[in-house]
Amino acid sequence: MCETRFDIQKIEGDFYNVGAPENNVDSIINVIIGDIASAKVKIDRSDRSFPASVAIKIEHNMLNTKRRIVLRYKSYSSHIERAYFLAEKNIINGKQSAMELLNEMYCNSLEKYEIDSFEPDIAQVRQHADEIISDVIKQLRKFVYNSANVTQYKEQVEIGLSVVVAHAFVECCVLENPNNATN
Repeated sequence: MCETRFDIQKIEGDFYNVGAPENNVDSIINVIIGDIASAKVKIDRSDRSFPASVAIKIEHNMLNTKRRIVLRYKSYSSHIERAYFLAEKNIINGKQSAMELLNEMYCNSLEKYEIDSFEPDIAQVRQHADEIISDVIKQLRKFVYNSANVTQYKEQVEIGLSVVVAHAFVECCVLENPNNATN
């Protein structure tokens, strides 16, 4: 094993041994996840149907392995809508800010796959749809855990991440809107 060691003898000037300031800021999405985590949800695992508009979005984007997060979202859909409603009441532009952040994460994912984020090629989006969703969840996970108001339990955060991203998919902030399709 190779390692690098530093022996700092003397520090001149200002030295602050504190966490990054962005880690001390609360996150709207953490508020949403906290509300989702506190909701009593009955999950019907036998119901694998989607509302027609969601099924069209799944088919349009050719979502395969990540369809399961949309199923999870279905169980939490009324709770996430309520959470966003409460966020809007308490935080100016709360839902819009969260949706903009998720769309920015989506655009970052597109660029990782060398897809133009301004005018995405739907064929390329379809080819990488599941990986794009996974990447957005990964980006959101990092963002959430680096915020000051992280939900207490990791399991709740993980469920919340997939529900929030699935909601962004349903709202067409992540992946492409079939109503805007040209092909």
